Amino acid sequence: MNLSDEPRLLAQEVLARVERHNAYASIAFDAVAMSGNLSREVRALSKELLFGVLRHRTRLERAVSEYATSSLDHCHPFVRRQLLIGAYQILFMQNIPAAIAVDRAVELTRLHVGTTPSGFVNAVLRKLSHQGEPPFSPDTDRLARLGMVHSFAPWMVQAAVDTVGPDEAEALLEALNQRARTILRANVLRTDRDGLIAKLSQQFPDSAISPTRLSPVGVEVQGLPDPIRQDLHREGWYLVQDEGSQLVVFFVDPRPGTRILDACAGTGGKSLHLAARLSNQAEIVAVDLKASKMDALLARARRAGVTCVSTDTMNLIKEQPAGQFDVVLLDAPCSGLGVLRRHPEAKWRLTREEASSMARRQAQLLEAMAARVAPGGLLAYVVCTFWPPETTEQVAAFLALHPEFERVGPPVVDGLLWDGCVNAEGDLVLLPHRHNTDGFYVARLRRKG
Repeated sequence: MNLSDEPRLLAQEVLARVERHNAYASIAFDAVAMSGNLSREVRALSKELLFGVLRHRTRLERAVSEYATSSLDHCHPFVRRQLLIGAYQILFMQNIPAAIAVDRAVELTRLHVGTTPSGFVNAVLRKLSHQGEPPFSPDTDRLARLGMVHSFAPWMVQAAVDTVGPDEAEALLEALNQRARTILRANVLRTDRDGLIAKLSQQFPDSAISPTRLSPVGVEVQGLPDPIRQDLHREGWYLVQDEGSQLVVFFVDPRPGTRILDACAGTGGKSLHLAARLSNQAEIVAVDLKASKMDALLARARRAGVTCVSTDTMNLIKEQPAGQFDVVLLDAPCSGLGVLRRHPEAKWRLTREEASSMARRQAQLLEAMAARVAPGGLLAYVVCTFWPPETTEQVAAFLALHPEFERVGPPVVDGLLWDGCVNAEGDLVLLPHRHNTDGFYVARLRRKG
């Protein structure tokens, strides 16, 4: 067996890279998958196994440990990963017979580790397939049970409760374990949404292609070959961008002719959307700490027909671009709890202490960016998380220190209703279980004068 014909082996290899090198699962998967001539079926199943194990690790470990005669910590890494991959198929994939899941795990372990370990894998997985997942005790604390059932650290469970309350928290956690949709943003510098849908439907008649419910430029695709490898992408007809991320720019709602700072711009998804939204009639300065991201942004801008974006590389806490801006969009580094659907490996790396450190950095960035906002201008604070210390509490602390700023409500945008998307203060709050988007928080803060 090799990576090209056995999805369980490919999933095993990527899990090893994630564990050993702290790799991003999606990037590691693409790197491994590109090294072999994979069929579409092998690629799809291996990705499902990989992300399934990462999403449900706590629950899988609990189920396997119930039938193991020794601790998983003492197992050979290959054996432990095959037990989890096998358990995921048995507990979560009804389309794969349990016998096949067991047999493949046993065979792979025998070939790569030896006969004795393969016997151990066989015994554990057969018991799990015959006796099922051990029941959860009714005496278990409710929050602890949520963490076990949905495989989240206690502090993440508490973050969900603090955000939406105890009755809604389970729906949020469950949604964070679902597969994220593939969403494209029609590049209106090249076409409109209807034109993109027509072109995609013509080229990919077997794919499901439909307009998104919230974003007026979003297109959901299912069954489409890798979107970034298509000619339409290379020609700039669309960018791959979650619907929630698209809504951020509509919520900021800049005017043509304005000077805009995209702070912490990354590879520029929002800069490029701002430029398209304003038909290149703006001056957009995109800044990030990493020069490689600015290079990637400029390449994407050329492909998309964007001509109004310039870039710079700097640490915005220590230095800032010259002058003031009509709009400062601060897409601050954050815990990323809102995008765990796409990065489930972060569930096992991110600690509460690290998230708190990020909140302190956000406060520093807000302080630095406040001086860059022109009188009457807008500071848009954006994070892809829902944890209150990074969202509502962060903004409240900033406003307490800066009476020259005031919170302003959602803008009026043609074709877009904010009902159900804003909180009592008028901030944009997008959550996976409510809106089927990545989780985002945006506050619009106007500088008086």
